[in-house]
Amino acid sequence: MNTSDYIDDAADAAKNAANKAADKAAKTAARESEALKRDFSRLRSNLDAVKDKLGTNAHEVLDRVTDFLESTHLGARLDDVEDELSRLGSKIKDTSRDAAARVESEITAKPLASIAIAFGVGLLAASLLRRRAKTIPAK
Repeated sequence: MNTSDYIDDAADAAKNAANKAADKAAKTAARESEALKRDFSRLRSNLDAVKDKLGTNAHEVLDRVTDFLESTHLGARLDDVEDELSRLGSKIKDTSRDAAARVESEITAKPLASIAIAFGVGLLAASLLRRRAKTIPAK
């Protein structure tokens, strides 16, 4: 075997190793991509639930205020206040939709940072809940 054959064998070995590494990296990237897609899907559904909850709460507050005004017979004098509360309820709902849309666009723009933040918030919540569980006496 001459030097040229050794060089060809070494080049083939390097090429094979590079191909194996590229295949492994592609498979890992595909797995990570699928995991990220699942996480984003769950996050979007959670955001939708939050958005719906914010809208529902604003309407509940508005209904309670309206019931109070009618029960105290102040409704006739406070029609302007009721209109303002209705406008504010709509504004709150619109603002919550806008906020949810902005959060979703930020998550889409910066997926890794979003996952890191969500992870950090989860750790913080777990820590607070764990601490709270320790301070509440058992019955």
